[in-house]
Amino acid sequence: MSKSARQKEKEKTWKWCSKFIRLRDCLEYNKEGEFAPCCSCGRMATRNGSDAGHFISRGSGGQSGVYFDERNIHLQCKQCNAFLQGNYSGYEKFMLKKYGQEVIDELKLLHKTNSYTLQQIIGLGLYYKQKYEELCREYNIT
Repeated sequence: MSKSARQKEKEKTWKWCSKFIRLRDCLEYNKEGEFAPCCSCGRMATRNGSDAGHFISRGSGGQSGVYFDERNIHLQCKQCNAFLQGNYSGYEKFMLKKYGQEVIDELKLLHKTNSYTLQQIIGLGLYYKQKYEELCREYNIT
């Protein structure tokens, strides 16, 4: 069965979103943009050897209303993201410290009430590609 146009666009958008989030978080930690601590456990992870993990999971079929919300996605080591199913307790501590309970509550609401149209997904893909490329230029990252 072939993938729908929506699924293909979502995958392309996620590729750019993930690259942007990992670079953003590494640059927040060091100007070379090569590594940063995992948001869940604090273990150092390289930009290319880490994941962009969701605080609120993507949901059944990836339909979360915060799938592409930058506040919901941060650099995670592969151990926490893949093998510890996101290490929710560690991620929650990070989120409380960084954003506070009000943002967590907002994300939980949007998770259930927001949805992305195909046009929004395409637009977000272009947005994240542009943001990633801008950071690369600004910090001279190849």
